[in-house]
Amino acid sequence: MESKFTQNDLLAHINQFWSVLDDMAENNPESYQKFIQRHIKEGKNVMSAPEPHLCLQTKILDPEERVLYINICRWHRVPAPQSEAHPVPLSSGRLEIMSEEAVADIAYNPDVLKKAEKDHVELDQLIRLAIKYIEQHHRVTLCHSYHIAPFTLRGTLQRLKDNLLGVQKNCAANKPEPKPAVNESLLEQLKNITVKGEKEEAASPPIHITKADRPGSARPCLIEEISSTEHQEEELLSAPHHELSVTRDHSGKPQMLILKAELKGVLSVSQCDLSVSQDDLMLEVSERYRLHLTLPEIVNEETVRAKYNKARQVLTVTMSVL
Repeated sequence: MESKFTQNDLLAHINQFWSVLDDMAENNPESYQKFIQRHIKEGKNVMSAPEPHLCLQTKILDPEERVLYINICRWHRVPAPQSEAHPVPLSSGRLEIMSEEAVADIAYNPDVLKKAEKDHVELDQLIRLAIKYIEQHHRVTLCHSYHIAPFTLRGTLQRLKDNLLGVQKNCAANKPEPKPAVNESLLEQLKNITVKGEKEEAASPPIHITKADRPGSARPCLIEEISSTEHQEEELLSAPHHELSVTRDHSGKPQMLILKAELKGVLSVSQCDLSVSQDDLMLEVSERYRLHLTLPEIVNEETVRAKYNKARQVLTVTMSVL
């Protein structure tokens, strides 16, 4: 049976919390300092962004065959498993289908990946868990053979952040906040610190600042999804007709990449969203076009130039080769 709290009940609870916190600061300042420092550190972890760890290359076999890149990331927001008997938590974003390939993002706790770096068998297990998750969650059939790409991230870092953070934002908007158990509340933990002393403080359960599944009994499954949303099929945008050419010098060394994309129906360059990294290019026009290209040469991101011819409705992107 769910208890209903009035505004006055909530204010009384907050006042009680501050009262306990003040008592701890006065009577047990050492524990108070450790308490504050611990949660400052946890807060930094909560606000941290995902970091690229490695990138896998495999294939989607069904419903349509195409190359798939899987970005495996480190993210402090993803908790470590409670024990070896518990499932391995992970977080994921959408499966993004480009014109010629697809990209998926999977995040694990940094400690999980650090441990796997020393054990190739364990790393292979994490990779296969990611492949299994993508198959089940996105309803695709993947080739289970893979190789590790020479780069750690496919696409841009901003795309990775938006994809993974977007899932958590949608989750927060669509799913109700779970009510914490009474014995795990922040107030109860503070009481344990002030009443039982420093020894009990070290053994008290961790305070959950963000939404997370509470520890439970071990389950036979191996994957625990963190901050997922209900799967929604997205309408795929078509890639515009385009041509990518390479300009070379007299010795045959590549000097420039030139992309020309026909954007019929686009009246202004303000409708275009262009992002270029050293090895890929993403062009999006809201509700019209989406083009993702793997560049054949490494380019200088700072010297990229783009011009749009309104009469011909052609976007020309010039990129200098490093």
